[in-house]
Amino acid sequence: MNSDRSVVPLESNPEVFTDFAHDLGLIDSYGFVDVYSLTDPDVLGFVPRPVKALILLFPISEVSESDKNTDTKKIAQATEDGNQPIWFKQTIKNACGLYGLLHSLANNIDLLKPDSKLKQFIGSNPSDNGQYANAATDDFVISLSLQHADKFQQGQTAAPSASEDVDLHFITFVERNGEIYELDGRRLSGANCLGSITDNNSDLVGNKIITDRVQWYIENADEKNRLNLSLLGLVQPWD
Repeated sequence: MNSDRSVVPLESNPEVFTDFAHDLGLIDSYGFVDVYSLTDPDVLGFVPRPVKALILLFPISEVSESDKNTDTKKIAQATEDGNQPIWFKQTIKNACGLYGLLHSLANNIDLLKPDSKLKQFIGSNPSDNGQYANAATDDFVISLSLQHADKFQQGQTAAPSASEDVDLHFITFVERNGEIYELDGRRLSGANCLGSITDNNSDLVGNKIITDRVQWYIENADEKNRLNLSLLGLVQPWD
């Protein structure tokens, strides 16, 4: 991270993320819900479909830290048709929840209102490779964190201070042009392509690639932190 700014970490709470997303321009008919399982059909029956983005909160471990800096998987490259995912480099300490939210919304730009600041920023700052890692991006994200500072104080549990080092981190899964991507603002090489969708279904829930990847994070978490994982899904909630 190249900024000395920090914020209070966002709580993995669907109401907090939905409220923040609407402030950033998400249309009113969409929001975030808890996804308690990716494999239990009874539990999944309560999740509206399709799921347009998944945000995973997981405990940082030595294994996950090492993995984010490797190129062992297929890395997303710029494509001539412009369908590469949008990725923001994280420069603000403890703001991974905001970056997870930005990744969810920027890669579902059709769900944003025309006057959304995020939609306007992307339209005014086109990127050949989908990566946003420059001074203009830093200024934009910092401005959002200042304008919406109250969102970092919301939630049901006592929030740590902005300067505190936390051992939990948010990442996002999205589908783009038939590929599934893992978006982590701290990853050195940008978006990480996990593989191609094989069933012609853009719904992220029920996809084996994501199920296996989330299981990987569970298995590589420290035993004491293994339960500190949560998933939020971007959906059109039922009335």
